[in-house]
Amino acid sequence: MKWLVIIFCVLITAILPALAVGTNPVLTSFGEGTVIVPADTATISVSVESGIENMTAAQADVQEKMGLVIDALKASGVKDEEILPGQSSSVRSISLDSRVGMPSNNTTAWQNSSYRATSLEKSAIVRLKSVDESRINRVLDAARSAGAQADVEGYGLSDASKAASEARQKAVANAKENAAGMAAAAGVRLGAVLDISDYGYPVALNDYYGSSAQTGMVDVTSYVIVTYEFEI
Repeated sequence: MKWLVIIFCVLITAILPALAVGTNPVLTSFGEGTVIVPADTATISVSVESGIENMTAAQADVQEKMGLVIDALKASGVKDEEILPGQSSSVRSISLDSRVGMPSNNTTAWQNSSYRATSLEKSAIVRLKSVDESRINRVLDAARSAGAQADVEGYGLSDASKAASEARQKAVANAKENAAGMAAAAGVRLGAVLDISDYGYPVALNDYYGSSAQTGMVDVTSYVIVTYEFEI
């Protein structure tokens, strides 16, 4: 319904000026298309942390821990090129304050208490060129055994060009369907395509990272804007 309202507003905006100058009006229509395809890569995040208060010592601690994790990952079969270059660090602080009432001589004595903790976390990303469950579990086990937190973040495609092309075809068809419906409602005929373009975030054709409600699958979505001529 939202798309129809948008298209109708564009239609009215386009028709009135065109009629004033005696030219054929145009309509700009939006289209969306999605394909769901099997993934061929899996992304795993691994992280280690240190609770040492001295930041210099904490940095050395997480660096050493991450080194052990990387060694364990490679021993489990992870290749150098599957470990993305660059590692990120972040500081996490926890602060808790409480006020506790203690009965004393028919009155309540209040005591304030507080807890402060700071930890340094270092993380790395592994992009496996496989979605084999046994291999993913082997990598997770290796990272966790080395003292890291490890989780599957999602799935992707090493080459999304075919899926992107199919999604774009669906988006163009959707745009035409929307435009044809509005043209019929306005009592005009849909004419030739005058312009077509993508909009929104472009699909990364290499190392595409996506998501889907289905495990091991990837949603690839395309959005297009198509301008049609109307014949009255």
